[in-house]
Amino acid sequence: MSPRKTYRNKITSNELTAQINSKNIDLMRRFLKEKGVRCSPKTIVVYESNMLIFLTWNLLYNDNKFFVDIKKLEFSDFFSFAVDELKVGSSKLNNMRSVLSSFSNFIEKFFDEDYPDFRNVILRVVESAPKDERREKSILSDKQVEKLLQHLKKTDSQKACWLALAVTSGCRFSELLRFEIDHIDENRTAFGDLFLETTRQIKTKGRGKAGKLLYKYILKDKFLPFYNKWLKERSKILKEKNINHNFLFIKKNGDPATTATIRGWVAGFEKYLKVPFYTHALRHYLTTLLSKKNIPQILIKEIFGWSSVIMVELYDDTTAKDREYPELENLKI
Repeated sequence: MSPRKTYRNKITSNELTAQINSKNIDLMRRFLKEKGVRCSPKTIVVYESNMLIFLTWNLLYNDNKFFVDIKKLEFSDFFSFAVDELKVGSSKLNNMRSVLSSFSNFIEKFFDEDYPDFRNVILRVVESAPKDERREKSILSDKQVEKLLQHLKKTDSQKACWLALAVTSGCRFSELLRFEIDHIDENRTAFGDLFLETTRQIKTKGRGKAGKLLYKYILKDKFLPFYNKWLKERSKILKEKNINHNFLFIKKNGDPATTATIRGWVAGFEKYLKVPFYTHALRHYLTTLLSKKNIPQILIKEIFGWSSVIMVELYDDTTAKDREYPELENLKI
């Protein structure tokens, strides 16, 4: 195994900071000034850095909204982005969570007359991230994935459904959270009837409020048994809890699953397999699986919604020996 890179993706820049909602910048400056009475200059630098990361994400992916108008699910989207795209570790994630919560408390305390309905929701929306380590890259084998799927099939149908969806669609961490039950229609198929096509587009990585909207494709026969089993159990749980919503994945209390919910599941998968496990590895896994089956790169590109076949090469972990070559039959005596 080759070592997994330590990511230092940078989202901020002077040019982007200049485009941030001026009301957000003004509130941030007042917040930092108030904090500066009690905190060291070094701490204030860290606070400002974390605030600018969030506000830049808000500019690029959340319509540059005024902070007090940002919804709970949008805060959750940011932390999913931080984990999935910026590769933020648990320590940094918890620090950003603390800063945004402190900023929210500042608004409640000093601007309650201007924004009487504003409440600090950060600590309720985003749970504290468990400590993690920077780990080696995992190239998951068919045997490992199947072992985990069968284990979850027997023990937890929801986790089995989540894993099956990740394996058969190659969706990112944040995209999986956005799936709703009406995204899936067993009669809506594509690519030789082998894939399900979502009934509507799903927000993926990209600029703007809506991000890049794409139809997602799911290997039908592999996914549906896990999906149908979980759908029945999900219906029973929501009925018992007297809750009604369309999100596919849920917490124990019936509310929609959050980033922290799924991170807990993933930690359990890693413990079971005894290898580093992260959602992006399943994106590599599906690309590799399709490539091993000699699916043309141009079709793999379409399935994932990539703009170039170069992305296929980046995610394909196969070697020449991994591929299937029907023509080899001609060499047999």
